[in-house]
Amino acid sequence: MSLFEFTNIQAGYRKIPVLDIPRCTINTGDFIGIIGPNGAGKSTLLKLLARILAPLSGTIAYKKQNITAIPHTIYATQVSSVTDIEHVLPYTVGSFIALGRFPHATVTGLKAHDYKAINEAMQYCNVQHLQQKKLTELSSGELQRVNIARALAQSTECILLDEPVSHLDIHHAIAIMDILRKLNEHGSTIIAILHDINIASEYCSRIIGVKDGKIFFDGTPQECITYQNIEALFDCVCLVYTNPISGKPYVYPVPEHVKQ
Repeated sequence: MSLFEFTNIQAGYRKIPVLDIPRCTINTGDFIGIIGPNGAGKSTLLKLLARILAPLSGTIAYKKQNITAIPHTIYATQVSSVTDIEHVLPYTVGSFIALGRFPHATVTGLKAHDYKAINEAMQYCNVQHLQQKKLTELSSGELQRVNIARALAQSTECILLDEPVSHLDIHHAIAIMDILRKLNEHGSTIIAILHDINIASEYCSRIIGVKDGKIFFDGTPQECITYQNIEALFDCVCLVYTNPISGKPYVYPVPEHVKQ
């Protein structure tokens, strides 16, 4: 079942298009990794889905309804976003995660089901023991788990993530991706910009490569992550092997000194 449908989309800034998508469908239950070089249009694509940015032309349908016709408060109860926290404020973890329930709140405040959703989100991300700590006291890995818990408190139906593991070590990156995989296995649609191609290959069911504002390829990791595609996408020499454990492709970029 289609969740999002792009039709003749052009998007950009100051009326200058930087993204051109004639057709694209995202289905319910997809786990999509968006990859591509810097400046390719990946974040612009995610901003369209998050309704941070409106298209210059064309239409995006969400559940067969024009996305612009859906009230923001309704949309926010179904689609949540995880972006980098640029300026960490001294909120407690508990109060920060509770912000995710804002679209659901009534004039009388949060109800019992809201607190239930907050507690479930904390347990899912294993941050309940941190709820009295301030965000400024957390490590990068803890902060990202808390950020995802805030999104889960808002909605687990569809989650948009902009580089969720870019600043994390291997242990914490895998922990975050394991959370996302578990959510996807329970029905959540996950759409994430990922710079680590090998992580995208291991976790995502679908890879969308973006280059020069256009979708360069779209398919399963086995279909998309070939040395021909990756070399053309990133303008670099690479080798692509098969992971002997998972059977997924993995990429080795060849350094210049090795080529010589």
